[in-house]
Amino acid sequence: MNGAKIFSVATALTLVALLGFMLAGFFPIIVDFAFGIEAVAVILALTGVVAVSFVTVRKSMENAARHY
Repeated sequence: MNGAKIFSVATALTLVALLGFMLAGFFPIIVDFAFGIEAVAVILALTGVVAVSFVTVRKSMENAARHY
C-alpha cells in the first residue's frame, strides 16, 4: 500500500469523524466513537507520511547511485 492510498483512507475516516461530531449534538455518545475514528485517521496519516518519506529517500538514493 503506498502513501496515497493511506492518505485517502485517512481523509475518508476524518470525514466520517466530522459527521460523527455533527451528530453528537443529537446523540452525545457518538463523540466517543468519533474521537476513536479520528485517532485511527491520524495514525494512518502519520503512517502515510512515513511511507512517502521512505519512498522519496529511497528514490533519491537510487538517483544518486546512478549519477555517481
